[in-house]
Amino acid sequence: MALKELMYSEMFFSSPEECNDPFDSKTFYVFGANKEKWTKVIELASQRIKFLVPPQLLNQLSDHICKQCPLSFDEATKKDFFIEFSTSDANTKLIVGYLAKIIQELLKVYLPSTRYFVSFSGTNDEPLMWSHYADKHKGFCLVFKSIDGALNLSPNYKKDSIRRQTQNGIANEMSFGLPESFKFGNIDYKADVEFLDAFSHMPAYVSADVISEEERLKLVAEQESHYLQKGQSWFYENESRLILPPPPSWLFGEHIEYTKQERLFHYEPSQLVGIIYGARMTVEDKNRIREILKERKNYIDRVANYKRIMFWFLEFEAKLSPNQRKVEIEPLNILSYKAIPLEDENFERLYSEWKDGVGHEVENSSSKWVKVE
Repeated sequence: MALKELMYSEMFFSSPEECNDPFDSKTFYVFGANKEKWTKVIELASQRIKFLVPPQLLNQLSDHICKQCPLSFDEATKKDFFIEFSTSDANTKLIVGYLAKIIQELLKVYLPSTRYFVSFSGTNDEPLMWSHYADKHKGFCLVFKSIDGALNLSPNYKKDSIRRQTQNGIANEMSFGLPESFKFGNIDYKADVEFLDAFSHMPAYVSADVISEEERLKLVAEQESHYLQKGQSWFYENESRLILPPPPSWLFGEHIEYTKQERLFHYEPSQLVGIIYGARMTVEDKNRIREILKERKNYIDRVANYKRIMFWFLEFEAKLSPNQRKVEIEPLNILSYKAIPLEDENFERLYSEWKDGVGHEVENSSSKWVKVE
């Protein structure tokens, strides 16, 4: 897969289930024993079946739910809230059972959606990551340069939107626009979980909170921050990630999961600016990668007829320290129209420009040197 990603500038957004951390991208929403808001949930569910719950029964049902709290969002979507609700009236029992089913369906619509992500690291010399993610030091590491904090998508392979036929959405066929670039987000490593109010993820009728736009944005930022949190045991990875958000479930009337093909994107090839060969990589594998890099450069020069920033491309080599349990990263060559080796008189100057983010902005027949922070 890694060679294919290199050849075709591919990146695949993984689901949490495909990752080695079982808590990856997990959100911690909790429903408390808030009688007023559970009453609103029951009312909203009753509106869907066009049934007016009598005030006394409504009061009893909301009390019954509150006794079962706190509940995580996942627990709530799987719970039959009224299975132990006692009533001697057969019609009431039937209605309450149906209400429980509708409440489950309602909560599932507003359940925080799965995020998909691509992971990167700000550390290139961690032996454990070379062992886990680079075939025990026999693989390679790709080096990217962000532009305005983002990784852009290739205009030649751009995906505009995804579409779905849906019976529960605003229309029978719904579409969701896809971004032209993805922002990098740094992982925040935390020892403890900070719980979020699950009612805040429900519609305004339930949350019933009148807040300012500033407060709303703060709430959204707090909710989204959970997708960039991991346990402290992962701190050594120094991770940043790109996140692919799902279509809003309330718009489609159901949760939408991307197919694997929809999660496959092509990044802007000029933002790949280097490669690090693993300490145990064979000469044969290095030579094959160099062939691929040459083909990539020819392709970019031939078809990239749009505005872009071209950077020097650096080859590095990872070495196992002879006197420490460390991996050392050393530059080898700059790949341009020819290979510029370490001993070349221009190497240090060009290498310094590369580290400083100096690139060549090209658009049609014009070009200029720019510096990308």
